[in-house]
Amino acid sequence: MTPTLGPADVGSLIARFFKRLGVALGRIGFGIFLGLAALAALLATTVVGLMLGVAAVCIGFAARLGGRGARGDTTDALEARRTADGWVVEPHSARR
Repeated sequence: MTPTLGPADVGSLIARFFKRLGVALGRIGFGIFLGLAALAALLATTVVGLMLGVAAVCIGFAARLGGRGARGDTTDALEARRTADGWVVEPHSARR
């Protein structure tokens, strides 16, 4: 006897096909989401790293060009020096 599909079998075959298609599309969508999330994290960390690098370069240039301390306005600056007991932080004018 040759196998034949009845009306109920065709419906279950189509339902199984759509279920498998839905599962496959869900996995593909989740993979795309993970890829986009990784790309966004990479982009965010790159931007933050560049911002920190630019800030470090700007601080370096400001120190070389003479910031607040170069004009003699050091009344509120602190000075740290190493002693035998550790580090000591004191006002800049106290060491003179």
